[in-house]
This record gives sequence, structure tokens and C-alpha cells, in this order.
Amino acid sequence: MIAPTDTLHQAVDDPDHIIAPNHVEVPGGKYVAQYAPTVRGTSVAYDPSGNCDGYFMSARFQPNNNCYNYSTNIASNSFAQPGRLHGLFLDFPPTGEQVVQGAELDGLVQVGGAGTDMGDLEASGGGHFVALLISAAYDPQRTGWNGDYHWVRCDTPNVVSDQWSQKDGSDQVTNFDFLGDPITNPATANWTVNQGPDSNGDDVIASYDFYAWMWVPDGAVHVI
Repeated sequence: MIAPTDTLHQAVDDPDHIIAPNHVEVPGGKYVAQYAPTVRGTSVAYDPSGNCDGYFMSARFQPNNNCYNYSTNIASNSFAQPGRLHGLFLDFPPTGEQVVQGAELDGLVQVGGAGTDMGDLEASGGGHFVALLISAAYDPQRTGWNGDYHWVRCDTPNVVSDQWSQKDGSDQVTNFDFLGDPITNPATANWTVNQGPDSNGDDVIASYDFYAWMWVPDGAVHVI
């Protein structure tokens, strides 16, 4: 998600308030900053410096591409949000149902839920699998944690495998979960993260729960 204080990636009403070199108008009379042209990846193999011409790396536009960009293999350089290109703006806290709705507007296809075993997933033409995780809000007024979504990408095209990777917000690409273990199944990996102290000095422990499996068909997904 885009933090309420993140003015670099918020959709705005007036394009004159955008400092990025480009902007994209979306339904609803909103404008989204785009810090470089969109680059589509040609391979989902785990290759951080090569995916989308290296646009997920710090030497290029890492801070402007998030987990959704990485999972869809599209560097929009706008901190893409599910459904935003089609006029859907996610609520805080995000619900799995709404995030799936936004992703489907962008062209993704839901192929399973929390009760679907990874081994039962079936490919549909050319593309790759992704996994959606949801974190509920945790006492936002005290902790500042407004909830979040997270996406994880399968690194083998057209089939499901035990090779997955992810990009946490503006951070680096990795094939480890939040505990530092290789991601072999995003539904069972560790997605608990310590967000630091709240206003009382207590640690804010945020957890992401597996929500859905989705399919990213080649060439049919568009995000901003």
C-alpha cells in the first residue's frame, strides 16, 4: 500500500502538483506520478539485475516499484496499486476481496484461495503464478499500522514450482521470506515483521496471512 504520508506516489487531483517527469490520468479525475516509462519484463526467472532491465534495483528505480510491480513483472515506476489504472482506489485497511477485485481489473485471474493447495494449481496458457497476502490493521492510532497487502511471485513461467521471490515495498528484491528462509511455498512461509516501537515503546509486530493464488497471463496485465 501507499502510506498516507507518501506524497511521491499518491494519486492527486491536480497534475501541476506532481514533481515526477510524467503522469498518468486515471478514471475519477486523478493523476498518478510516473518517474520513468513503464518497462515490461521478458522473464520471471529470479534475476533481480535483469528483470525489467534492472528497474527493481537501487541503481535505477527501486523506490518507485513495489511488490505488485515485481509480482506482475511490470516496472511502472509509479508504485503500482491493484485496480488504480481502472479507477479503483483501495481502502485502509485493505481487504483481500478488494485487492483481488483491483487485480482482476488489471487483468490478473484468481485461481485459488486459502484452502487451495499449491500443488493443485493449474496454469492457463502463458504466464506465471503469484500469491496475495493480507495484513490487518493493528490499532492504527497507537501503532501507525494501517494494514497492507503483499505479493509474491513464482519464478518459473507457465508452471508452479518451489521457486518464489518478492520485493517488499520500496526495498530490494529477494527470494527469502521475512525470516530469511528461501520461499518454497508462500502460503506456508514466514510473513511476520517487526515494524519497530509504537508511541508506548512497544514493538509493532505485523503479520501477513495468505489470501489467494492468482495467475498473471502474459501480455494481458496493465498496472499503474
